[in-house]
Amino acid sequence: MTHPSILINGVRDRNPVLVLRHIQNLRVIAMGDSSVFGVGDQGDAIPSVGAGWAGRVAHDLGVARFLNVAKNGARARHLVKHQLSAAIAFNPHLVLMCIGTNDVLRGDFSKEEIKHSLVEVIEQLRESRSVMVLLGLPDPIKTAPGPLALRKILSTRVQVVNRVLMELASENNLVFVPTWNSRIAHERRMWHVDRMHPSALGHQHIADLVRRYLSLPRRSRKKLPTQSTSSRSFELYWLITNGAKWFAKRSIDLVPGLIWLMVSERIKPTKF
Repeated sequence: MTHPSILINGVRDRNPVLVLRHIQNLRVIAMGDSSVFGVGDQGDAIPSVGAGWAGRVAHDLGVARFLNVAKNGARARHLVKHQLSAAIAFNPHLVLMCIGTNDVLRGDFSKEEIKHSLVEVIEQLRESRSVMVLLGLPDPIKTAPGPLALRKILSTRVQVVNRVLMELASENNLVFVPTWNSRIAHERRMWHVDRMHPSALGHQHIADLVRRYLSLPRRSRKKLPTQSTSSRSFELYWLITNGAKWFAKRSIDLVPGLIWLMVSERIKPTKF
């Protein structure tokens, strides 16, 4: 595994661990959408919101300060509008970010808008000399619910987003953490019953993956719980109650948009 060169406090080093390992009072901020916010990370609890993979990274590293400004439903544009100012004020040593899923799900998906928003965030946070981690998105064909035709469209868009993330990471000396072929893309137990967010085990898997890409050892002796007692009867109960509520809420905006997405994609396919 190779690491990009990182610039912190005016010192450039090819391995971020050589910098982050020696910071005693580490400040970490999390930016992004509901997966970063922690949805899915409380086993079978309802609502299932916990530390999330970013919070688990902070816990495992024993950081001095952790701030999570991620929001449910956030798109790339919302990083700039609602999260960037808090991140700048926090002056973090480490930035953990995942974004793009909600862009992929919308009819006005724009590679250019995603890239423009991320470039602005990167440029603004560059002044803090932070190590920035961009988490890649897994393949929806393997993970997402819904018809195969829709998942194929979403998969193409996710590949576009991942390519943007990888290019920006390469150009700006950031750390890109791929999940396309990781365990989270293949194992059902890594996902919450909603199939849209990682389970507690999935969140921990991502946290461990991020630490490995940063070559940072676990500092906390206590591990956060990852067990789940899900059963088929519970999953059916969840789908009837919470799943039905989610579908009813999204029937006004998201579901018609996804139908239109499948139609428009046939007319004008997404380009890489």
